[in-house]
Amino acid sequence: MIEGITLVNAVTNARLELDMVSTPAFILSSCTWGQIKGDHHTYSYVGQVGETRANTTLGTRDVEIEGYIIAQTDQLMTNRKKILNQFVNPQQELILYYRNYKISFFPDNSIKYGTKMKENNEVIVKFAIDGTSFDPLFRNRSKSRVNSGYEVGMFHFPLIISKAPDPPGGIVFGRKVFNYMMNVYNAGAVSIGFTIEFIANSEVTNPSLVNVRTQEILKINKKMAAGEKITIDTVIGEKSVWGELNGVRFNGFKYKSFDSTWLQLAVGDNVFRYDADSGINDLTVNIIYDNRYLEVEECR
Repeated sequence: MIEGITLVNAVTNARLELDMVSTPAFILSSCTWGQIKGDHHTYSYVGQVGETRANTTLGTRDVEIEGYIIAQTDQLMTNRKKILNQFVNPQQELILYYRNYKISFFPDNSIKYGTKMKENNEVIVKFAIDGTSFDPLFRNRSKSRVNSGYEVGMFHFPLIISKAPDPPGGIVFGRKVFNYMMNVYNAGAVSIGFTIEFIANSEVTNPSLVNVRTQEILKINKKMAAGEKITIDTVIGEKSVWGELNGVRFNGFKYKSFDSTWLQLAVGDNVFRYDADSGINDLTVNIIYDNRYLEVEECR
């Protein structure tokens, strides 16, 4: 049972808390987001028994929210209705937050109020928000991130610092370990695109990322200067390559090698190896992605 949600208007940044217990002005009565319909595309040959499935696409999701406005005076009720009237606009996207998850949708109509006297008076007013989620999968509130390399602490206690350098060159508090392999776990329900960041700490030539299982590669044919960052987005509908150096952003699409693949994250473990023609130890690689879920309703 969904007992509490938060709605945020993506255009105005207005925020509306709805809970069955803790919110005094706007009370949540019910929230449902239905199911996603799978559309199976098939074909068949002459004489074939049954059909052969070609692929399955996922449809949209209906979102239905009902609640009550609570007020002690006519003026207070008028003010709270005004808040909802401005908050719900079919042209403005709403983001629904539920526990550690979020999903966006567009209202199908303006705010709908109860029509009966017991549902619309100076003390209590019933309201409904109906909408459609065109991107019907839930995401975590924050993106997941995997970074190349890891730090190993070298500090020890008790620490004795002598006047003479011991060892020569000073005391090492930590060091970075390189293994050039990255395991990225997609905990969601579908394969997804993701963001790759190549960051040059010194001069790096032609950085690349390889999917160890499929041997697909994404390579950037460019000599990167110290401090330069190249960001590749492989999400369907958002594919892009951008570079940045000394605060100046530039289109880096022309540097993507001709035989490169827009890498995707399969469900489960994905092992990548990063490389460069030179300067690999001066290359930092970050992978940033959204786990995407079919359903997320949980018990308290």
